Amino acid sequence: MEEAISKDLITSYFSGRATAVEKAKIDKWVKSPLGQELFGVYLLEWENANLQYHADVDQSIFRHFSRIGNTVYSYQSTESEPKGGERRFGKRRQFFWIAAGLVGLLAAGWLFRDPIQFKSYSTGFGQTYKLVLGDGSRVTLNSNSLLRVPRFGRRRREVFLRGEASFSVEHTKDHRRFIVHANDALEVDVLGTEFNIFARARETKVALIEGKIRLHYWNGGRLKNLTMKPGDLVIRNSQGQTSLTKTEHPQNILAWKSHRYILENTPLREVCHLFEDNFGVKVIIPDSALAMRTISGSFTALNAGELLRTLTDDSGILYDKSADGKTITLTD
Repeated sequence: MEEAISKDLITSYFSGRATAVEKAKIDKWVKSPLGQELFGVYLLEWENANLQYHADVDQSIFRHFSRIGNTVYSYQSTESEPKGGERRFGKRRQFFWIAAGLVGLLAAGWLFRDPIQFKSYSTGFGQTYKLVLGDGSRVTLNSNSLLRVPRFGRRRREVFLRGEASFSVEHTKDHRRFIVHANDALEVDVLGTEFNIFARARETKVALIEGKIRLHYWNGGRLKNLTMKPGDLVIRNSQGQTSLTKTEHPQNILAWKSHRYILENTPLREVCHLFEDNFGVKVIIPDSALAMRTISGSFTALNAGELLRTLTDDSGILYDKSADGKTITLTD
């Protein structure tokens, strides 16, 4: 290993303090077998020393596949060189192993590039998770959600969200932007504020609680910008249609952080999405009139069963559950 590529320099790289020249040296060094091995070791040590990260086994898998790739690529037969047709066959066999090694290395690079570049935080159904990012910003992940955070320092702070999360973003002295890439549908650009993002397959919603944020999204092949104010709610459906509305009680949108669900004249058909998004339970309403019936109130529940019982108590609504509990049918 070159003297310039020290453990302290690698640590600076992880923390985002390395210069452009130092980053270039590290990028070149990490392509070597020894560089890959030490890079993974240092990364695990650094994650264990920083509470905002959780050590995982991704790097061990990466190193394992890297070693396999390097062994195959450097393959040399110990047998004496055959003659005639056998010699040509030997060359073809050697070429096969070299080609296989190249494919293995390329595959390993593509498969494990994401775990190297990003740290992922995810939640299962019925779970929430709180974390503090390296800049002090606080994030709470709702159920069935995924947040990807770049491991290495960049000029702008950015994360990638699928699911739902609330953000309380710290303003930095150097005014670095904080970008949330929501479900590949839009970008949320902020300096310091509190907001909630819902980014699932059927739609993306952004609710601003405090401060000011700007949205960037594509509409009709053109990039659009929209500045939001507290109480604004932007909804973008799966067809790319975007609308802006106002909500009188923006704090209610964050009730899920306390396992509360505040409904305000919400049709039952929309409540079905709540069950599926947060608990992985499908709710079927055969009667269209019942599906349009609205519900209001504040309901606290830690699981689908609690929420179902609370919603149906004294409402006259009946329900039937499948044997595995994954499907619920509502009737009058």
